[in-house]
Amino acid sequence: MAYKFHVDSFSGLIAAGIWTLIIAWIASVAMRGWRARRMFVELNKQGLPMPKHNLILGHLLTIKPYIDRLPPDAHPAYSFGQIAKESFPDGVYYLDLWPFFMPLLICTSLTATVDATQKTALASKKPESLLRWFLPIAGGPNLFTMDEDEWKTWRGIFNPGFSQAHIVKLVPTIVHEALAYRKLLFEFAERGEMFRLDEETLWFTMDMIGSLVLENSLDSKKTQSPLAVALLDQLGWHLGDAVINPFVRYNPRRLAAQWRNSRRMNSYVGKEIDTRYEAYKASLESGHKEDSKSIIGLVLEGYLKQTGGTQRLPALLDKTFKSYATYQIRTFLFAGHDTTSSSLCHTFYLLNKNQETLKKLREEHDSVLGNDPAAAASVISNNPQTLNQLVYTTAVIKEAMRLFPPASAARQGIDGVDIMDDKGHRYPTGKTMVWIIHQEIQRSPKYWPKPDEFVPERWMVGSNDPMYPTKWAWRPFEFGPRNCIGQGLVMSELKIILALTIRELDIKDAYGEYDRLYPRKSMVTVAGERAYQFEKGGAHPADHLPCRVYIRK
Repeated sequence: MAYKFHVDSFSGLIAAGIWTLIIAWIASVAMRGWRARRMFVELNKQGLPMPKHNLILGHLLTIKPYIDRLPPDAHPAYSFGQIAKESFPDGVYYLDLWPFFMPLLICTSLTATVDATQKTALASKKPESLLRWFLPIAGGPNLFTMDEDEWKTWRGIFNPGFSQAHIVKLVPTIVHEALAYRKLLFEFAERGEMFRLDEETLWFTMDMIGSLVLENSLDSKKTQSPLAVALLDQLGWHLGDAVINPFVRYNPRRLAAQWRNSRRMNSYVGKEIDTRYEAYKASLESGHKEDSKSIIGLVLEGYLKQTGGTQRLPALLDKTFKSYATYQIRTFLFAGHDTTSSSLCHTFYLLNKNQETLKKLREEHDSVLGNDPAAAASVISNNPQTLNQLVYTTAVIKEAMRLFPPASAARQGIDGVDIMDDKGHRYPTGKTMVWIIHQEIQRSPKYWPKPDEFVPERWMVGSNDPMYPTKWAWRPFEFGPRNCIGQGLVMSELKIILALTIRELDIKDAYGEYDRLYPRKSMVTVAGERAYQFEKGGAHPADHLPCRVYIRK
């Protein structure tokens, strides 16, 4: 009996402890919710713009009708942009979607965007929630999420690897990978089958960024490279903040897969860093040091020079540097392959829809690269500066990225720091995430003539022309101190891929065929656009752009 009494007492204590923790957690959540709602009540009292606010549900009911107008997988930026367009023409408003988002200050005003990213203290401040979003992808602090001081150090370490001078050295590697992609497209054309262009392109861009960053050809799809498989699987499990179903968000299989993928990526990248370190040591000891071609090799050299360690190197690389370098490389592998794939696919899509533009693009390639498309690879490899002459190609890429930006931008609000809209109204940013909706800014009639039309010529006119782009309104890579470090590399990649494919192949979307094979009851367009963007890491074309490829005669 005494034993049973002790067991029952112990069980009772455990149960009481569990209930105490549950009650404390509920109280903590309730308090955070009350603070979030009260913040919007106070902002509302000040007359600051927001949809009609509910003290219990915030703006959760307000946004639902906008989401219901869209396909279920449409990028959340569409609904936020539509609210601004219909109800807040000045382009700034507050949105309370707690507990799924921190307090939001939605921004589609160009003046407010420039304030947030270029002029105020917000410019270098990334939101705290971004770290949670990036953690499964990068594994730790990275150039997207670091605080300003830490970011400055690592940006300085990586800058040489993304300089224009180094990109020129990488051109032969880009050409080599682009030829493999060209071969893949020819194979699909010869088989005559429909396929998802974005899915195949993601494998290719993973190979390319792997070669450029690690100097290691992954051959991802054929060999099922552990690094590529782990990252792509990680993205398959990845969720945006807009996913609110707790059974999805806290699925044990998802959490286990993310943990497993992260370990595999760390192991692979860590070994590559060690290999580069050993090669660097050996070259110093032999007295025959060669210039590194890979970005990680250049970064390693720069770091060791910074720390004064180029004479007598330790047997093993500093663990902290290795961990942080791994986080950055994982980030570059994600951002580098994701942005390039989505932008390339939307460029192909738009060119097929605009045959006159496609004709002009091919004519430029004939003029600059010669009439033989098969010789373009050697022309570019032997003289990378030729890419600078592809002016119309650059305009085509910029126009595609205007209509379909691969990502939006966000900054952490700061108490006492305001941003201002186009009319001079001020908005306090404290305790908010300033979410800049590129999709809306880059199609706004306030900043763009013919905003929804694909007009590459707008990038080639003088400042007196009505079509001349508004300053700062094109923002795929953002501006300010936290702009994209890899923008020069991405533009070079896209120009080279187009130069090696577009004269020999016709790439046509197959949405009509796809929709007949896989009919949906839900909507399949956004504002009439079938290749709308959905979130998969970055913003990608709907259904990964089903297409067919044809060899030109």
